[in-house]
Amino acid sequence: MHRRLKPAGAIVLAEGITPFHPCFIEDPVGADNIDNMAEVARKISVPIATGERLSNPQEFAMLIRRKTAAYLRPHVCMCGGITGAKKIAALAEANDLMVVPHNPLSPVSTAACLQIAVSIPNFALLEYPGDDQPALSERFGATGVEGGVRKKDMVKETFACQDGFMSIPTRPGIGIALSDRLEERFPYRRPLKTRLHIDGSVVDQ
Repeated sequence: MHRRLKPAGAIVLAEGITPFHPCFIEDPVGADNIDNMAEVARKISVPIATGERLSNPQEFAMLIRRKTAAYLRPHVCMCGGITGAKKIAALAEANDLMVVPHNPLSPVSTAACLQIAVSIPNFALLEYPGDDQPALSERFGATGVEGGVRKKDMVKETFACQDGFMSIPTRPGIGIALSDRLEERFPYRRPLKTRLHIDGSVVDQ
């Protein structure tokens, strides 16, 4: 689903899955329309998680005031890093909300998210897509896949996930060691590509 539904459809879907008691429903409607998200939240009993598209505490404060979500999803790579994410977590804590960091990109992002997870009282769970595959930005058309570059190639050692749990890193800093010659495999400037629909329009992913 993930931002693909209009409010009416999102409400019908949420009602259909309610008997299964999901933890939350993520971005049932477009995240750029807070009014729509608030309308859906008022009319369903399944908790909503949202926020991965937002970049600062002020935007999250607007979400909170409109009572749009039970779980906030700051993206550590675009909300001001660990400090920015902790500010957002503090806003959530003050309003009895939980935090589910958005984490689709790399082991570096995972390392930062783990620091957040152990330093806030309202951490719920962490998105973890695994490190043996290309990052989402790579899989959906950016450079890297062609050369077989995987997320775990960025670091010398990744974080093991066992039965849904991860150990807290003990290395200095955020707990990772970058791979040698990393800048050659993951260049700072890359050709900008994106997924397209069959008609040529851009996919909002």
